[in-house]
Amino acid sequence: MIKADRESIVISFIRSKEKYEKLAEYVVGLIGNDPAFPKDSLHTMIYRIKSEERLVEKIEDENSRLKAGSKPIGEKNFKARIGDLAGIRFVCLRLSDIDKVDEYLRFLAEEKILRLLEGPDKKRSFILPIDPDEALPKNIVLRYSGYSSIHYQVELGEKSGAGDDLMGMQIEFQVRTILEEAWGEIDHKYRYVLSRSGVELPECIHNGFYTLSAYLQVAAMQAEYLCRQVDVHKQSTFRKQKAETAVEAGDASKWPPVEDAGVAKADSLQPAELQMRLEEMFGFRITARTLTYVNRRLEESLNPEFPQLHFKTIFKEDRLRTFRAIFREALGREPFDDAEKRNVDVINLVNFVLFVEAKGSRIAEEGLKLVLKRRGA
Repeated sequence: MIKADRESIVISFIRSKEKYEKLAEYVVGLIGNDPAFPKDSLHTMIYRIKSEERLVEKIEDENSRLKAGSKPIGEKNFKARIGDLAGIRFVCLRLSDIDKVDEYLRFLAEEKILRLLEGPDKKRSFILPIDPDEALPKNIVLRYSGYSSIHYQVELGEKSGAGDDLMGMQIEFQVRTILEEAWGEIDHKYRYVLSRSGVELPECIHNGFYTLSAYLQVAAMQAEYLCRQVDVHKQSTFRKQKAETAVEAGDASKWPPVEDAGVAKADSLQPAELQMRLEEMFGFRITARTLTYVNRRLEESLNPEFPQLHFKTIFKEDRLRTFRAIFREALGREPFDDAEKRNVDVINLVNFVLFVEAKGSRIAEEGLKLVLKRRGA
């Protein structure tokens, strides 16, 4: 690339940087403030804007690999051809958390909040199955460099609520685990940057970094296994405590002993039944994104083997009346009336009734007032 072309691209990008910064901040706020986002599955969410130096390097690299007759990347088309001028990285704690974030992003695409242009592109090195009988994932691009991440190319959708100035701008999402992030940071500083600048490192160093990636893959699998064991223990402990509480209250019929819990598992409240019950309660159909959130919260807070026994007890009439009264006082409108906001209203209600169960009415009511106050601010 000649100097004049390089300078034209850099100047054009510098003039657009503030806009890409605004785009990244808007998307981070949009997702981070969404109560349906699986925050428990995330360690951090960070964004970055590509540097001018890296942009020029990438354009030169892309142009060097163009097929004959293809139009090269230049000042007029680099924003359309380079999709990661702005990027957001989702760093998850567990391997299984990646699936939850992926599901959430797909919900946003279905609701036209985001528009999925490309992906997910699974550039994975952490590909070994967790369970011995589990098949290897399909559509995986093996990266022997050790790099591991899932990439999405997106832009804001028509229902994102963003201004026209941000529409049509591309942004890249990367989803990875915290162990993959650790490897990437170490590799980037001590191997990748040097190699890219032309420094020839001994092959043993490259192999050592690939081996480190494999070690962390095993560590990620072990972490997932341990987390699953903790989840099972928490459920078992919860059932035992509820059963003991029911016996003390003289209402043991609602909480069978732990050893009998498996008998009723087939009668668990399935997503379709939960959707139907919620639709009957509210008079409208909630989105798949909200349903997934509500289902997860119920599973975390209730006995998952017997949710059908507790649905009505949790959503008691007096709690619904209290919720509506606090909602009217805080926001000056009836909950569930605004079609654009009703799914968030449902989430606020679910969190409120579960807080009543866990902490009592007074604490739950004060917590709801605070949440709604922030929402109305």
